[in-house]
Amino acid sequence: MATRILDALKKKGTHAVGNLASIKVRTLNHGAKVEGEPIDNFTLVELGFNEDGERVCRQLSDVTKKGYLIASPEARYLGEDLTDFYNDVGEYARIVYLDEGLRFDTSAFEGEAVNGKVAHFDPATKKFIIHDGTHEDFANARDKFLVVGSEEEVGYHLGVPLVRLEVIES
Repeated sequence: MATRILDALKKKGTHAVGNLASIKVRTLNHGAKVEGEPIDNFTLVELGFNEDGERVCRQLSDVTKKGYLIASPEARYLGEDLTDFYNDVGEYARIVYLDEGLRFDTSAFEGEAVNGKVAHFDPATKKFIIHDGTHEDFANARDKFLVVGSEEEVGYHLGVPLVRLEVIES
């Protein structure tokens, strides 16, 4: 006979994972409350305020808007995989400013992770799109990234393919 708890223990998460790869990282003091829908770590969000005056974040909705990296620390219990973690509605999340030169790893990407290619965040797929610079949305994207490493070069494994991105424009 099945149980809800057993199902929860057996089901594997599919959420994005990543890592901050820069020594100096500038974060939003006190973070921001997640609104709208749950948000995967190491994707981009936009900031605002709710009717109570609280700082809130939502998944980035347009490539022309200023983005911020959501990168909340995980607290693992019962052998959870990092792909089980996400930022739920109502929780406060760590928000990282996309300062030029910031490097981070993410599993939320599409395309081949080849050093020297560029990327931008696609709000429709909620992933970073890696390309040669000719993607139709790249010219209008506010936040632009350079591919500077793949999982093999990063030197650690989180159970899913990773790409290392560097902020080149924000």
